[in-house]
Amino acid sequence: MEVIYQWVQRLQSSSLSYLGFDDEIILRKADQTYAQDGGDKRALTYNAPPDVTIPRIIRYNDDKRHEAFLYAIHYCTICFSVDFIKLPCHHFFCQKCMQTYCKMHVKEGTVVKLLCPDTKCGAVVPPNILKRLLGEDEFERWETLLLQRTLDAMVDVVYCPRCQTACLEDAGDEAVCPSCLFSFCALCRERRHVGVECLSAEEKIQILEERQKSARTKGDIQKLMDEVCTIKEILKDAKQCPHCKMAISKIEGCNKMTCWNCGRFFCYQCSAAISGYDHFNGDCVIFDEAEIDRWQMPMNRRLHRMVVGQAQVALLARGHAYPCPTCGQAIRKIGNNNHLYCWSCNQHCCALCRTSVQKMSQHFGPTGCKQHTENP
Repeated sequence: MEVIYQWVQRLQSSSLSYLGFDDEIILRKADQTYAQDGGDKRALTYNAPPDVTIPRIIRYNDDKRHEAFLYAIHYCTICFSVDFIKLPCHHFFCQKCMQTYCKMHVKEGTVVKLLCPDTKCGAVVPPNILKRLLGEDEFERWETLLLQRTLDAMVDVVYCPRCQTACLEDAGDEAVCPSCLFSFCALCRERRHVGVECLSAEEKIQILEERQKSARTKGDIQKLMDEVCTIKEILKDAKQCPHCKMAISKIEGCNKMTCWNCGRFFCYQCSAAISGYDHFNGDCVIFDEAEIDRWQMPMNRRLHRMVVGQAQVALLARGHAYPCPTCGQAIRKIGNNNHLYCWSCNQHCCALCRTSVQKMSQHFGPTGCKQHTENP
């Protein structure tokens, strides 16, 4: 607000004296020149549109700033020389420093870093200044490198494997060279193959990662890379049908698989197309060892429970164990202690009255059951 107030104050109080007027402004008439009516030659007899007036003001301001720059004494912020190159961003450096700076970037191939040397600016050095600072060969190399970087940054540009001409890639990862008319696959760089799988998921990911390192992965290429990575993760736990290439994962059962897409049979172990179980008479087995072990685990658990149950029945028959009042599990009595603990349901009970014990001090005592007695 202070800046606006100062400018309004200046326009109101000092604009006439700055333009060379005393008390009034004399404009010339529409049908006379300024020499005839004594008017001001700077005055206009028409209202100029903003798209004409604003560029004129900017151009006038640039000319005046350059004129003031030429009349002033400056020093290069790099080497303190006085022979300057002024950039459009109004930063200036000596010609020798700018020439060395530009030649270094062109020689190293880092043309995208040809910016204003001022650390807080980052404006691009224009071609007209580069042409003054670089030689003919160096300027031609700069143009070639800049074109190469621009093409590499485009997501739909590939290079012909025969003549290395830049080509446009279509949605099907194919391209036609405009120079030699060679039609090729943009992924494997071989002759066009419609409907034929050219690369595996791992090879496609490798090619797309190389494009990503060269800053070409944008838009559709990033989407394609995500899809290929998804397919790779799916194929870790699945096999492809040899007929339709559909990914199928086995949850349980034998190795004879039926493709839900085309209905064909194939072996899950070797991915070969089969017609029956005769295939498993060779190297492939119909059931994996892990599948057999998975089936045997519940059978072993059932066998264990059966053996334990038979032992419990034998103990109860001989009178050496007591049934838990909560779950019925047989509990052995340790010595003469009637306080029993069930390992099955984690409950306490009494061997005399066959009831659950909540608090041992209340259950066993003068008015309750005796805690230590001989076996009946």
